[in-house]
Amino acid sequence: LEPNEINTWALFKKYKNDILFLGISSFEMYPRSSPNPFSSNFTNDLYTTIYPGFLQMERNPEQIFPKEVKTVLLSESDFKLDIPLEKSFAFEKKEKKKKKKKGTASLKKRYDWVYSGTDQDVADNCVGWSSYAKNWSFALEAMEVMCSPEFNLKGVVIASKNKQNTTACTIPPQCKGKVLQTTFLPQDEVFDYILESKFLFIPQIDDASPRVVTQALALNRPVLMNQNIVGGWKYINKKTGEFFHDLSNFRQSLSNILENERNQRYQPRQYVMDHLGNEKAGMA
Repeated sequence: LEPNEINTWALFKKYKNDILFLGISSFEMYPRSSPNPFSSNFTNDLYTTIYPGFLQMERNPEQIFPKEVKTVLLSESDFKLDIPLEKSFAFEKKEKKKKKKKGTASLKKRYDWVYSGTDQDVADNCVGWSSYAKNWSFALEAMEVMCSPEFNLKGVVIASKNKQNTTACTIPPQCKGKVLQTTFLPQDEVFDYILESKFLFIPQIDDASPRVVTQALALNRPVLMNQNIVGGWKYINKKTGEFFHDLSNFRQSLSNILENERNQRYQPRQYVMDHLGNEKAGMA
């Protein structure tokens, strides 16, 4: 253990009988150990057993936590959504003025999809902790489909260029001219790209609390999500997006989200306002 970890454990042991400590799903597969080869690992029972209760995102918590640990289906990504909600309303207000000025009923979005990395490992061509966590290898396969003549979609891959904006991770050749790659961006700029896109693409699996998912929903954009994801699965329903299992059904799920978005069948922001955010999630 690192010195700061030793100190943290010492404080926990000192005060655990005086303060109610609860666990909460957040990082990678926490409280389970991560399969990410670039992560520091631990035994699966280390954090699942030390708290009397856990705010978690597991589909089957009874298989993860001992019977004496109380669990609630709740995680960090359920909260702090006021900013994207406000931004979505402001964006639509501007769009309404643009439509009135142009005399049109709708405006075409600049991009079809957006994929948000987390300061990708650009120096190693997107091989490293972040790229593994964001399932970059599958993202590349999915990009081949989305950029193919069959779909011919335009997308944004956030944080796939270095901070100097001089080097980018390799993407499929058929995506040339169709995919914009950016550096790591401030959150507000990420929101701008989501608003300019039809849907958010989430290929990752080892993510217990994908905050960008609820942020995208608050921005009124549906989500195309990997059904195998550890956390965040509870946000997807017929009003918020689509699941895919692997490449075998990716094309069908992609077609579904494009058709439903075009026909305005999703209501992701309303779902957030009805079920998520500090006030609603805090009363769950």
